[in-house]
Amino acid sequence: MLREVQKQDTKQLIFIQAIKLFKEKGYDHVTVQEIASTCGIAKGTFFNYFSKKEDVLLYLGESQLQLLEQNLKTYQSVSDPKQKIVTLLGELLKRYSAEGELMKLVISEIVRSAFVSAMESNSIKRLESVLADIINEAKQQGTLHSVHDTELISSVVIGAYFHTMMTWSLLHTSGEPIDYHFERHLNAVWHGVCFVKEEHLS
Repeated sequence: MLREVQKQDTKQLIFIQAIKLFKEKGYDHVTVQEIASTCGIAKGTFFNYFSKKEDVLLYLGESQLQLLEQNLKTYQSVSDPKQKIVTLLGELLKRYSAEGELMKLVISEIVRSAFVSAMESNSIKRLESVLADIINEAKQQGTLHSVHDTELISSVVIGAYFHTMMTWSLLHTSGEPIDYHFERHLNAVWHGVCFVKEEHLS
């Protein structure tokens, strides 16, 4: 267990130091050797954690999904689907906001790079799959009633999530935490998600 924690700490160190270098010099002007030297590790050690430089940018999405999977177990007893989604995605956003300036750079580099964007879309699909499971379970248990299909609801929630992430990064001026902003955005669309036509109630 201790060894796994140490490996995770090293990977996190490489990620943070690489992002700082990207911010300072520009992504294209930073080499793997520079990242390794800044971290105090051998170049070969870098490749034990990331197969190439582009993978550093993808680590944000991967680590967020790892945290999501951990929290799914922690909050599995939460029966209200909206509260479960607010809690789970709110935890991801709080981690994102802890390194706000660095994360803005990650997002901008992902958008800039077509290759990385394509790879990051896989993480988004995995996130949508987790949300779909939550929504389908809520429908089966009768805690969510909606005329909308699961795919559409998942897409709306993902939209609120990324809208919160981007607006908080670019326009954040108040002292409210990022998860508070996400809950407000989700509340604004949740009524539409749960709207049930009268004929479906009969």
